[in-house]
Amino acid sequence: MNLEQPALSKLLALAKGYHSALKTPELNDNNQASHWLDKESSTALIKQLHQYWQHQYPSAGRSYWAIKSWGMLYWQPLYLAIISVHELTMSFSLQPVQQHYQQGVIAGLQLPSIKAQHHQSQQQAITIMAAHLKRYVVKLLAELNCVTRLNERLAMSLLADTLLAILLIHAQRKPPFNIQVMAAHWLRALDIPEAGEFIMLTACSDSLALMRKTCCLHYQIGDAAKCANCPKQPQQLKVQRMQQELITACYN
Repeated sequence: MNLEQPALSKLLALAKGYHSALKTPELNDNNQASHWLDKESSTALIKQLHQYWQHQYPSAGRSYWAIKSWGMLYWQPLYLAIISVHELTMSFSLQPVQQHYQQGVIAGLQLPSIKAQHHQSQQQAITIMAAHLKRYVVKLLAELNCVTRLNERLAMSLLADTLLAILLIHAQRKPPFNIQVMAAHWLRALDIPEAGEFIMLTACSDSLALMRKTCCLHYQIGDAAKCANCPKQPQQLKVQRMQQELITACYN
């Protein structure tokens, strides 16, 4: 079944509920350069994106600049893919997606139209949507690698950890949700062997949390601390820090 405007409208309305930036941004006349990343302009804008973070944090190093740029490139399409499957049981090509770029940040998007396919099950939708997603991000990674080098295995592992984090958000919004089963379907469909894992925290209430497999290197920008679930920490310390974050959230 081909769906056009109704499917697009539902998708964009749902997306804003997951992340406030997942909408068409309101552009203002503040003399700041504003551009759209799409299949026609991606190479030039990816170069601008990478140069921004290189100039912003010159001491952070090339691995940080590459990982930061990569995270900016894939996060919105990944959200759209997951929302499409688990909210609407549908898939669609990500090629028409236009992502808003301004001053080192990719946030906000436009979808002129989509041809969406509705599926009988979320598992079936995952299989098709994962194929669309992989085609989209592999192209972006190839273009990023024209600017800076980022190993494909590391790039897809980073994406996998973000995928699991978004599935956690969905599980909190739409219980009951068999997150372990659905995560396994996504990772298998995307052919990603390495990803983080879910653990149960019990500090003040039972709560699933993500143990990341890969590091975003955020701690390299200066005085920033490692994330609570940073894989560059002993397992015991990670659990302690995540438990403390849960306690703080419970009482705030």
